[in-house]
Amino acid sequence: MPMSWILVLAAVVAGWIVQLMLSYRQSSAFNLAVRELRRSGTVSVGSAGRRYRGGRAFVALAVDDHGIVRDALSLSGWTTFARPRSVPWLVGLKVNQVRGDRDLPQLSHRLREAAREASTYYKRGAGAAAPVAV
Repeated sequence: MPMSWILVLAAVVAGWIVQLMLSYRQSSAFNLAVRELRRSGTVSVGSAGRRYRGGRAFVALAVDDHGIVRDALSLSGWTTFARPRSVPWLVGLKVNQVRGDRDLPQLSHRLREAAREASTYYKRGAGAAAPVAV
């Protein structure tokens, strides 16, 4: 095997290892932020978008016992350098408003869809845990 092929292979492996490390850092930062959201209420996470067509977006909602969003954060972008950010436009809305078709002009289409998915997951989980009257 010529030396040039070994150098190319070594560069590819090194790039892959760096990408894995950066992805790990990104997911750790998001998970830490989601854990901190738990102080504000029940947390639900939704995602939207496509990996190679504009990137993916994740939205985490912290919902109180009355179904009101008390805190929200997002993670979106193409690269492993994206970090969790607060989404103040969702705070104070009822979960049903987030689930609905109401336009939220402050949010991109991907963030809106991810928030809708997170609120749907919340409603499914809350409905499954509701007590049954006998």
